[in-house]
Amino acid sequence: MIRTKNEPFSKLRLRPKTSNQYILPKHLKDPTLSCTDHSKGIRSLPAAPYHFLICILFLVVIYTLLAIVEKKLPESVTISNEHKYPNRFVAERARNHLVNLTSIGPRPVGSKENELHAVKLIVDEVKIITKNAQSSHFIEWDLQRVSGSFSLQFLDGMTNVYRNVQNVIVKIGPVKTSRHSLLINCHFDSVVDSPGASDDGASCAIMLELFRIISRFPNPLKNNIIFLFNGAEENMMQASHGFITQHKWASSIRAFINMEACGAGGKEILFQVGPNHPWLLEAYSDSVPYPLASSMAQEIFQSGIIPGDTDFRIFRDFGRISGLDFAWSANGYVYHTKLDTVDKIPLGTFQRTGDNMLPLILKLVNSEQISDVENYSTGNLVFFDFLGIFIVYWSEVLADIINISVIIISLLIILYNASNNHVTGFNVKDYFKSCFKCSILIVLIWLATLLTIAILSLTVTHLDRCLSWFAQPSWLFFLYIIPTILVPMVLLALFGRKFLWGQKGKHYPQSLLYCISRDGNQMLYIIILLVCVLLRIRSGFAVALFVSCNAISTALQNTILKYTYGHKVLWLHWGCMLIPFMLSAYMIQAALLLVVPIMGRSGSGNHAESVMSLITSAMFTLVFSFYNPLVLLLRKVYTLFCSLAVVLLISFLVLVFTPFGFPYSGDPNNLAPQRFMIAHVERSFYNYNGSLRDSQNGLWIVDLDVNSPHSIKSFAPELAKARQISKEECSKELYCGLPYFIPVITFIWKTHWLDTKPMDIKIPLELNLLYRDKRLNNIQRLSFSATGPDHLTFLLSLYDGINLKDWSLSLDKPLEGPQWNGRPTYFVYYSCANDITPWDFWIDLEVNVPTNHVGPQIEVGLAGHRMHGPHQYTTTLKKIFNSFPQWTTTTGWSSAYKSFTL
Repeated sequence: MIRTKNEPFSKLRLRPKTSNQYILPKHLKDPTLSCTDHSKGIRSLPAAPYHFLICILFLVVIYTLLAIVEKKLPESVTISNEHKYPNRFVAERARNHLVNLTSIGPRPVGSKENELHAVKLIVDEVKIITKNAQSSHFIEWDLQRVSGSFSLQFLDGMTNVYRNVQNVIVKIGPVKTSRHSLLINCHFDSVVDSPGASDDGASCAIMLELFRIISRFPNPLKNNIIFLFNGAEENMMQASHGFITQHKWASSIRAFINMEACGAGGKEILFQVGPNHPWLLEAYSDSVPYPLASSMAQEIFQSGIIPGDTDFRIFRDFGRISGLDFAWSANGYVYHTKLDTVDKIPLGTFQRTGDNMLPLILKLVNSEQISDVENYSTGNLVFFDFLGIFIVYWSEVLADIINISVIIISLLIILYNASNNHVTGFNVKDYFKSCFKCSILIVLIWLATLLTIAILSLTVTHLDRCLSWFAQPSWLFFLYIIPTILVPMVLLALFGRKFLWGQKGKHYPQSLLYCISRDGNQMLYIIILLVCVLLRIRSGFAVALFVSCNAISTALQNTILKYTYGHKVLWLHWGCMLIPFMLSAYMIQAALLLVVPIMGRSGSGNHAESVMSLITSAMFTLVFSFYNPLVLLLRKVYTLFCSLAVVLLISFLVLVFTPFGFPYSGDPNNLAPQRFMIAHVERSFYNYNGSLRDSQNGLWIVDLDVNSPHSIKSFAPELAKARQISKEECSKELYCGLPYFIPVITFIWKTHWLDTKPMDIKIPLELNLLYRDKRLNNIQRLSFSATGPDHLTFLLSLYDGINLKDWSLSLDKPLEGPQWNGRPTYFVYYSCANDITPWDFWIDLEVNVPTNHVGPQIEVGLAGHRMHGPHQYTTTLKKIFNSFPQWTTTTGWSSAYKSFTL
């Protein structure tokens, strides 16, 4: 290759020595040369590996600081100093309401605690507040007792039937009445054995204080506020359904706020908004002092990945109303346990929620939109808060414009990079081809990383060290985040050059490899962002932020640093990616706060270790994939690899050979207990002729995590005799012949059974077939009468040739559940809160078998649950719970189950 003295490098053309190899000048073989212009030589050496390690440490520090900031709560207003803060929410008074409510004890539906004492407490407080209210407000209240039914496509699907559940409802509005109302909802019932402080007594306590403050304002409201204290949410949202479908005030509601919890304390997050009605989020953004919201959280929650639901669904689906759904998510370890007490909720949490709810409620109820909601009903918003400081939101149309603009600008930058690489023998087409190949390589690296994480998690499981991160989530960093950082960098360094060019003997600059890796990664995320646009995925804002900041970094490298590819590039890129890192770390921290405790109650058959490892790795893959190409600019890169590998190895050895990996904690300052749900069951199975086929008494151990029940066998030796319910048993008996309380057999299918002596508490449970009436067109009506406790479940499965045409259980079409032996199943949940009477119902069957056929047509099961009162626990159940260690928490009750072939 020959050039004249003054001929620029941009004019050079490589001439092949052979068909497969180019000869480059010696200085062009230097791996530090620029990928955009090699004509001006070298300005810096490759970065030392300690630069990268310092950057990782820097990001860890930022993540830690964000975690600390996330826990910060506002100063609380107390009763003693409330005179200094007129019209402010008083956290101490709200907490006092909660103390009074939880002192009643657990409040499952049907208990005296819920139906009498809790109702009286709320009504008495409402009367006191009403008595002291300003005359500018018109206040009335109502005690609703309601019955009904509805189908619910939640978990495995169910039909929900309820009788005499209760709601306390308060309406405050102008003296001159308005036809428009804003609904504020909480629920005061609790699950079995739980005081229900956070879920959801605290929300009701906050609502009482909000009602008191609003009633003291001298100026009237423009419209009405309806405070709904509903008494049956834990029964799959029965009371809210009764209110929104049957109460006289329901038709006036134009929007709602639902207040919930899946943890104790922390900050309330706005995780569902709408549907449509963007003015709701705009009002939230304009009014609240401490925002915390994300459309990504909404899409994740509504996808069903997180097994939960709230009254938001009821108001949306049955009331056709849009609203806002809030929940606390911190300290989910105590959620739905007896540990959910008032002392777990910081006073600052009450203050923060009250300070946010009060201006939001006033903004909504006095807005123009609430009196004309149809004119403001179109469109959804992309939204997220920036570190709890302010809300960022834009319309879906603007989101598309932003995303498409980011895609176009990024492609133009890649095109610029491609057009400035002629000196290497690359034309634009070759450069894009290499970038595309790099995108494929990155996908393969992701798959390899996830495979590595899966193998690592399976190794941890094999060594019986599951859930080491449950009480100490920092273990996730050492076990799964470090390899998520390490594996892609190692693979890129080892195989990047060979994969991109595939021919030996070529001496392309290492800086060129960096540029192609960087742009190939960018091209991959451009494709992902384009998919988000096409599929209307609002969470694409996170991808757009990373892509845009990466484009800014590339542009600055080209314009400011030009051909300098040492540590300056590394620090420039790190600085440009700091904002997306902070935002993603902020969201990841919130996600881990929610997801880690859920793994302790998701069922032992769901492989929590693998699930959690893959979730963690996937989240951090997005964050670090934009940093991985920088490893190509390091000298002595294996020093970096060895450093991270040593940390990973030491962490793994500490986990395996020391007690630091014990997954649970009974420390009051760091509670992370192992959950146990055990029912003492008497079950009976009857033949087609009515004879008793089998009868058993035993403890049904619902394994809520992967370590159950073997983790406590040294404390309760009798559990060593427990046998796992086999697939064979489940194939013979409907729902495995077990008294499932809710339809979760596809989620929690791995359970144990321990035979015991007959129960010392008899549960009256009967299912009587009153008559079988033949009707027209091969229809048979079977009429039943069921008696038992106030919580019943009815299971039904049909033999071949039999179809379920109708039933009296619900006005909806019967909702089918999972298949059992190729046959459809139906799950019906029934509760009676007051005045228990027999549960009478009928089902219509279409019989498509010969008229002379004699034999079974259906399998039915009836379960009765004693979930409160003096007969909730048997002596056997109490004894075994008393032997459990202090790092566990227990829930239990007595049940009866009867199965019939009819």
